[in-house]
Amino acid sequence: MGMMKHVGMAILEDLFESGPSTRMEVWNRIEESLPSLKWEQFKRFMSHMRSTGMIQTLPISKDHPHTRIDLSEEGRTLMQPSDL
Repeated sequence: MGMMKHVGMAILEDLFESGPSTRMEVWNRIEESLPSLKWEQFKRFMSHMRSTGMIQTLPISKDHPHTRIDLSEEGRTLMQPSDL
């Protein structure tokens, strides 16, 4: 599996299972399963996934003072099991 697909799926699966999270929370959860991935590369993957519409940035609020990331509708659709 290509690096982009491998890392992208790990991020999508993490957000699907854990819900909205900061980048650091996602990184802390997936870094052990991707030992060759560096923080700088991870941030680039996150930016690419946001630009392609797979993930979205949630607004900062009083309850959540740090930027959080979540699956977009497109990302959520991709992660839903199909009814085949």
